[in-house]
Amino acid sequence: MEQNGPIGLIDSGIGGFTVLKELQMRLPNENYIYFGDSKRMPYGERENEELICLGNAIIKNLEGRGVKTIVLACNTLSSLISEFTSQVPLFSVIEAGVQETLSCREQGLVGLIATIATVKNKGYERELGLLTTEIEYIAQGTHTLGKVINDGQGDLKILKSNIREAVEPILLRGVKKGMIIEDLLLGCTHFPIVAGTIRKMYPELNLINPAEGLVRLLEENLQENDGFNPGEAAFVTQILTTGDFEIFENMISELELNCDSLEMTKLKGFA
Repeated sequence: MEQNGPIGLIDSGIGGFTVLKELQMRLPNENYIYFGDSKRMPYGERENEELICLGNAIIKNLEGRGVKTIVLACNTLSSLISEFTSQVPLFSVIEAGVQETLSCREQGLVGLIATIATVKNKGYERELGLLTTEIEYIAQGTHTLGKVINDGQGDLKILKSNIREAVEPILLRGVKKGMIIEDLLLGCTHFPIVAGTIRKMYPELNLINPAEGLVRLLEENLQENDGFNPGEAAFVTQILTTGDFEIFENMISELELNCDSLEMTKLKGFA
């Protein structure tokens, strides 16, 4: 592992900025390259075969830029992590989300809102099943919430309507099982961007953000492999997008991200 090599992040748009923000706060002496494939967003509506091709192409792109490790800051891609080929360590937001779930409770039901593809692929259920059978996810896929957020959240009424459509079925299914759901896992990295709105709508719910656990997993790996940047040069964050340049600029400003360059790029092999 090249210590001064950048940490790569992959997302279908701006959602992974919530992970990048956490990384910059916790590991400020690292270099970062963020690849947001917003031209093909939302990933959650695409078939697995296409997602695997996209994921491998972006991984190859980042490896060509010298990254020392790659964070799949996208739940949809994380649900397919076993299908990707990488020369550097890959970190899954799903694994981190499960770890954060286990830190919140030992048994019972936990709500999970995610993209359709993440729910279909059952990545969270598989990962959780490796560690416990005492907790069950009540998952609800949403076709539109991630895109509403990625496009700048738009009208507040539309945003709230999309949040309701994702959360209400989970709460109702909990009632049918005779239990009150108290925890809600944000199974798409776009969702923490509107966590404040979700809290106002559902103050009784404890929101679980996988980003915190993801940073911890990465930090532990760097520690074990002597991979921390020794700080011999200036620390740089480079952000690449395949589209929606203005939306990226706006969210960088809103989240107060450190950003040294924002560039439009193309993905080899894709129109």
